[in-house]
Amino acid sequence: MYAITKEEIQDLIGEKDIIGNYFQIELLDFSANFAECAMPLTDKHKNPLGIAHGGAIFSLADLCFEAACHACGRFCVNSQSSLSFLNKGIGDKLFARADLLKNGSKMVVYQITITDREKTVVAQGQITGYCLGGVEELISKNKHMQDHG
Repeated sequence: MYAITKEEIQDLIGEKDIIGNYFQIELLDFSANFAECAMPLTDKHKNPLGIAHGGAIFSLADLCFEAACHACGRFCVNSQSSLSFLNKGIGDKLFARADLLKNGSKMVVYQITITDREKTVVAQGQITGYCLGGVEELISKNKHMQDHG
């Protein structure tokens, strides 16, 4: 299995991914079974009520799922999501954790939890992903595209 680095995952979810870059998603930690990410809460992340926008929260969940897939050596796309918004997203930063529940031959399932600094659960749910290949293929493809303009 390809041993991906923190820098490679961060590049895939934070630089090469337009939404990850826009929302400033940061990889904090990972292993083969989980990933943890963070997102600042600035004006561009908030709705007119001054709390985290649901789309920003969902993007954090989705990109943490993506990071977790990469961490376990897979390149997967979100095929089904269920996210319940339980509390207001407030403060200066939100945190996401994606925990692997099932690692099948073509499908993966992750439990997603979004919290604030006080560990209040802001949102929780599951994301099922369809696996398209190994993460090394994605890294190789991106490197080839970068080298050839």
